[in-house]
Amino acid sequence: MIPIEQCKFINAVVPAAVNNATATKVTIDTKGWSHLRVLLSVGVTDCVITAPKLQDSADDSTYADLSGAILSANVADTDDSKLYAIDVDLTGGNVERYIQVHLAVSNATAANVCATGILSRSNSGSVTGLAENGTAGQGLEELVSA
Repeated sequence: MIPIEQCKFINAVVPAAVNNATATKVTIDTKGWSHLRVLLSVGVTDCVITAPKLQDSADDSTYADLSGAILSANVADTDDSKLYAIDVDLTGGNVERYIQVHLAVSNATAANVCATGILSRSNSGSVTGLAENGTAGQGLEELVSA
């Protein structure tokens, strides 16, 4: 099996224009996974994204900031077309099961942002429903191989 086939992709913040608000979040369930990388993609924008970070929760209802999972600086209104990443080791027992991306947008008329979560395994074990379900099991609508 190709290692990338042992990954699952999640739209953690769906692509959207966010204006002076907190971006809509999607919960990432990390049960059974060993690593999470969240990619934050910023399009053309005139906003400030204050302290982009991850938050975790044991019960998917009350979220708190995840220690160390915050970008070192705000994303400025001059940071068009940039890509950021936050990595989380899920094996140490210090991260709760559910994770969300927190993006607070201010000073904006049009902030175009999205975030993608990529879950992976560090060993050759499989995650039930992943490779067995092909494209859908990986969280994708379509997968083309060349």
